[in-house]
Amino acid sequence: MAKEVKKILFISLSNLGDIILTTPVLERLYEEFPEAEIDVITGLPGKEIFSRHPAVKNVTVRGKRKGLKGRVEELLEIRRKKYDLVMDLKNSLIPYLAGAKVHSKLSFKRKVVHKRLEHLSKLEAVGVDPYKNNKFFIPVSEEEEVFIKGILLGAEGSSSLRGKRVIINPGAKSHLKRWPEEEYALLADRLISEAGCEVFVIGQQEDEEVVKRVLSSMKGKALDLCGKTSLGALFSLMENVDLVITNDSAPLHIASAADAPTVAIFGPTDAHKYGPLSGKKAVVKPQVPCHPCERALCKINPHSGCISNVKLDDVFLEAKKLLEV
Repeated sequence: MAKEVKKILFISLSNLGDIILTTPVLERLYEEFPEAEIDVITGLPGKEIFSRHPAVKNVTVRGKRKGLKGRVEELLEIRRKKYDLVMDLKNSLIPYLAGAKVHSKLSFKRKVVHKRLEHLSKLEAVGVDPYKNNKFFIPVSEEEEVFIKGILLGAEGSSSLRGKRVIINPGAKSHLKRWPEEEYALLADRLISEAGCEVFVIGQQEDEEVVKRVLSSMKGKALDLCGKTSLGALFSLMENVDLVITNDSAPLHIASAADAPTVAIFGPTDAHKYGPLSGKKAVVKPQVPCHPCERALCKINPHSGCISNVKLDDVFLEAKKLLEV
């Protein structure tokens, strides 16, 4: 079948973390159909990833819904391109309407599995083994690698400790997925004073205020990298640190792709679906009977949610175990 498949449409997801979890599917398609051209439909964060893949010809960023007319126009454009295979991870009807001979199938299974495995399982419908070499794809340029090497050399030169390197990520889109800032500040101080670590604080531009409050509450010094690293640079950094401590957000999945030792702090989300995939990992979650509720709003504690019940000592203990100090 590989010779017959010349054009593939790959429909990914919208948010960065979700997109990263779909990249193993793209990698398997590339391995199985190395001569095929691949077009990708994705959310805006996916453009940085997919446009740098060697097999991807075109990347279309899907915006807000355009109504029935817009959807029909999109479908007609897809049909005109006459794809041989359509892989849709948004679980829509497009594969059935696109005119491709081979396509993924709608799925309504409710079995709890990790999202990466759920995405990979859709390859079975197109005759591809989903469990062979399911690696992630995050592109890293030479400039990004040089940038990170400079940061690491600078960090070593500025400290007499030169200890193990730890990334902390206090941000997340939902406030219910953010472990309290004051707890992150206390954790960072303990990593520095008790474990002799170098601490890097990361985040996207929208996390700047959160990161500033964490840093201003600390007694020790950490390197502020919030908004200063591209996706590839952050991946490279995670490949060169000893531990990542993060909320349930995109950096968690970047850490999985980099196989960085990870302590993931969870709130309402189910870690069985979105937890870390690194070889060395730990999940710290609230000990409450309603976890995981997977709700966007918390009726019991609307302001800070159940993640505020996660104890500092529990996070620090798991960090020490993975750091082996």
